[in-house]
Amino acid sequence: FLSVSVSQWFKDFEATQPHYLCKRSNNKMDTFRKIVAGICALLFVISGIIALLAFNIESKAFTSETYKQAFENQRLYEHMPEILANAVHTSIAENGNAAPYLKPLTVADWQATITFLLPPEELKAITDGALESVFDYLNGKADSAVISLVPFKTHLAGPSGVEVIKQILRVQPACTAEQLLQLGLGLLGGDIKLCNPPEELMGLATPLIESQLQVLTVAFPDKLTLISGAGNGTPNDPRVKLGRVRAVMKVTPFFPLFFLFALSVFAVRSLTGWLKWWGYPFLITGAISALFAWLGAPIFGLVVQRVLQNQGARFLPPIFFSTLQETVSVVTSQILKPVAIEGLVLAVLGLMMVLVAAYVTKK
Repeated sequence: FLSVSVSQWFKDFEATQPHYLCKRSNNKMDTFRKIVAGICALLFVISGIIALLAFNIESKAFTSETYKQAFENQRLYEHMPEILANAVHTSIAENGNAAPYLKPLTVADWQATITFLLPPEELKAITDGALESVFDYLNGKADSAVISLVPFKTHLAGPSGVEVIKQILRVQPACTAEQLLQLGLGLLGGDIKLCNPPEELMGLATPLIESQLQVLTVAFPDKLTLISGAGNGTPNDPRVKLGRVRAVMKVTPFFPLFFLFALSVFAVRSLTGWLKWWGYPFLITGAISALFAWLGAPIFGLVVQRVLQNQGARFLPPIFFSTLQETVSVVTSQILKPVAIEGLVLAVLGLMMVLVAAYVTKK
């Protein structure tokens, strides 16, 4: 509409003015339009590159599926026994009703126990559930992030849990006479040090171990809180600032569309003009985006890692946070892969438009 109005204004002006004045005015206006169109083309290239990066980051970096794939590629599911071991060790230390002979167990003991109790597929399910909970919290779908401990409790209360305790006892020093007396009479209370009883007495300790494991699993929580919702809705809520950043990232595609529209208004007057004024910006934007996606992954990975260190460490558990940091390289490649594909498509489209413009001009 604006283009037609400007053209009509020129016609009316030319009808009432001498020819040389119209020609001089048209030359000035053409120069002005080309300068404005060139600025719009430059802004389109800059905003287009930013939009490709920001839109893909927002759509990929805040979904659990991206990190599940990264965990799968990096074999990080094997780190879950360490995370759960710290959770169990902390819970037992804070639980006054826990069996006395379980309190001396170290994080390494519990890590070996969890590795023995939980098969790989259940560890993967627990990890996937934790990742989904974390990103539900970040996306505002939940007030906190938790990790389920129900599968661990189920195996701990069963025969496999008793067998684990027996294996732990077998690697301890031999029991003294006093410890054997405590083992027989005082397992339900007092400070009992772990020791290795004679094999013939191990069967007598089994009922006591089973009863204590039942008490432990009842008192043990079904889930562990990874991110507390205590600061929700306050200035300390990390999702407030994150939400603002993501809102800006979502609207970035509108800026190159606006500059493309302005470019069309000021520059496009013919088919060849449209092909050239759209083709070259498309070609440059796509080529730079694809090149950055292929060669700039290490730099982009450092940026993502710095953001995680400055923001994620405030509300993620240290062990879970360190595990997520190991996924940076894989997550970065997953984010930049669609940028490379979209940039390549845009560059090919721009090149085709330029070639068609050259052919039409020659024809």
